[in-house]
Amino acid sequence: MKKRTISPKSLKNLAQSNKEINQLTRESIETALLFLLEKKDMRQISISELVKKAGVSRNAFYRNYKSKEEILELAYARTSQNLMDKWHQLQKKVHEDGIQQSFSDFIQQQKDKVEDTKTFSNISQWIKDKTNQLNQR
Repeated sequence: MKKRTISPKSLKNLAQSNKEINQLTRESIETALLFLLEKKDMRQISISELVKKAGVSRNAFYRNYKSKEEILELAYARTSQNLMDKWHQLQKKVHEDGIQQSFSDFIQQQKDKVEDTKTFSNISQWIKDKTNQLNQR
């Protein structure tokens, strides 16, 4: 029987696919935990309930996390790091562009985000309409 070999490209594609699957698994577990925490205390949530809600196996859970608490610890660390990164970016921008320009840019970015989100856009339009109605009285 002829020995089969896997090409380096196939190995690279497989590694990328596994990485993406693991990321989806982690996101599913994190989302499921947050959903369950809206209804229950952490102590009341079992691993079985969590993996069922996430749509993953117990093995998938334990491949990615040691405990439910680790999920929150990692999410906290990631969020803290993101906030620190944004804080450093803001400090750098203020240093380079000045506070007035930095603040103006920030306001514009927030306005753009609102306009890009249909829900916020609808709420914004409703507020404008209500304000116009009140001003016409």
